[in-house]
Amino acid sequence: MKLSGKIAFVTGASRGIGLAIAQEMANQGAKVVINDLSADRTDGAVATIIAKGGQALALPGDISDTSFVKTSFEKITATWGEVNILVNNAAVEARKSSLDFTEEDYDTMMRVNLKAAFFLAQRALKSMVGQQWGRVINISSVHEEIPTGFCSIYSMTKAGLRMMTRELAHEFSQYGITVNNIAPGAIRTDMNKKVLSDPAYEQKVLAKIPARFIGQPHDVAKLAAFLATDDARYITGATYLVDGGLAL
Repeated sequence: MKLSGKIAFVTGASRGIGLAIAQEMANQGAKVVINDLSADRTDGAVATIIAKGGQALALPGDISDTSFVKTSFEKITATWGEVNILVNNAAVEARKSSLDFTEEDYDTMMRVNLKAAFFLAQRALKSMVGQQWGRVINISSVHEEIPTGFCSIYSMTKAGLRMMTRELAHEFSQYGITVNNIAPGAIRTDMNKKVLSDPAYEQKVLAKIPARFIGQPHDVAKLAAFLATDDARYITGATYLVDGGLAL
């Protein structure tokens, strides 16, 4: 129970990697705030965690709306207290040629993947500085380092998230706060479920992965939970590739 007494806010947490992180942190004693756009999915995720003995709070809404960010932190503080751990996991992706992206596509990915993560971190860091303790964990992608070949804007946002991690770590680590980045590779989530359902495409992906298998959400969740503990107090500004060697 290394996270007992901590309050974790996890975005995009109703399924996939976000849900696995929320469940793992709850298993280790944290009170977990579940965010996603869908109220039904957030309620379902909360019910799953509570059924296993954890504590969870549903906060459905659009994290790219700064007014929602403000009211979310107010609700968390009123219910449980100040956030200790922020996990920026929510992201959107559109698979297109760079010639076909619209301005709306660009704005949506930049707003959700990067802008939201920054302003969530900004708000969380204000209370973390006061507590002289905090954890910001960004969930990026192996595509911050290697091109996707199918979504240039997504890669751009993830590369930006990596530098945001380094900037915030440089500025705030003096306050007992660590800021780290996890870059997953091919993980079986809803985001890539459709493309991985094609056996030929899956074999093409597997051929690029030295470990020769596709990861599961818990492979990321275990690391995220570790980075949130005091055992990781001397780790900050780091990026961890959880990719089976895909980036090699």
